[in-house]
Amino acid sequence: MRGARPAALAVAAALAAAVLTASAGPAEVRICAGLDEAAPPGTGPVLLVFFSADCSVCYDDLFEARYLVDKGRWPVAVVGVSAGPREELARFLEKHVWTLPVVLDRRKALARRFRVDAVPFKALLLGSETIYRDDPYIGLEDRRKELKRCLTRHFSR
Repeated sequence: MRGARPAALAVAAALAAAVLTASAGPAEVRICAGLDEAAPPGTGPVLLVFFSADCSVCYDDLFEARYLVDKGRWPVAVVGVSAGPREELARFLEKHVWTLPVVLDRRKALARRFRVDAVPFKALLLGSETIYRDDPYIGLEDRRKELKRCLTRHFSR
């Protein structure tokens, strides 16, 4: 697997989780009304992953973000953020066995707060400070590399 892309690994991890969850019953879908509900203040660093349930690039970005944090064993909570309809979001989360919290941002308050113009988009929070946000002018692969550098710099010992 040396040359495998993180996306392929993320998909494999998602499929493995789906198999495990299917045998244990349906996955718990956690759709939150706000960031304080998804990641209460004081719980540690949070990686917000803005996505749309009908965007395959967003799907890859969402799962790759979780894979990156899990692989690095960084103490960071991954929280999805979506502005789509609740029913569509719930179907997406159940289908892809996403059990981490997702904020339903229908009024786009978080999108405005973090100046998100398009999805996929990520922002890393340390307390009330934003220590990383995607640069919309660089490609997805370069964004992933920048995020990994930031996580390594802040959380590796």
